[in-house]
Amino acid sequence: MKQQISKLAKQKAVRQLIKYGLVGIVGLVIDMGIYYLLVTKYSVHYPFSVTISAILGGNMSVGMLDILISNIISQTLAVINNFILNSYFTFRVTDNKLKRFSSFASVAIVGMIISSMLLTLFIGVLKIDDMVAKVIAIFIVAAIQFGINKFFTFKQA
Repeated sequence: MKQQISKLAKQKAVRQLIKYGLVGIVGLVIDMGIYYLLVTKYSVHYPFSVTISAILGGNMSVGMLDILISNIISQTLAVINNFILNSYFTFRVTDNKLKRFSSFASVAIVGMIISSMLLTLFIGVLKIDDMVAKVIAIFIVAAIQFGINKFFTFKQA
């Protein structure tokens, strides 16, 4: 059993998955920390949330919009951090930085959309605590993003 685990750990894909997870934990701390500060600690309200709510015909509360905007801010900062760490630490691919960042950012935007939809479902419909909902959404989105980033964004030539 010990030999099997050792052999598995030597496989490049497994090492990358572990490193991706470690980078993800750092990104999680950044994402959750900033999200906590904006939503829970300081209850940040964005002046344009009222306008957006009005455009949506009042179908989404200003409070929910504030949460979603804070989510986008916290995820954006974590994405920038994760791209840098994944480039140099996880996949060790540092060529074509602009092209790779564009791909990574595109995957992140899709993740933000999925995350925002999940938060709306979890908080707005299922009435789950916003921090718990955020954690659940992060794990779902991270699993999807690992596969896409491994096989597309950081694919070695």
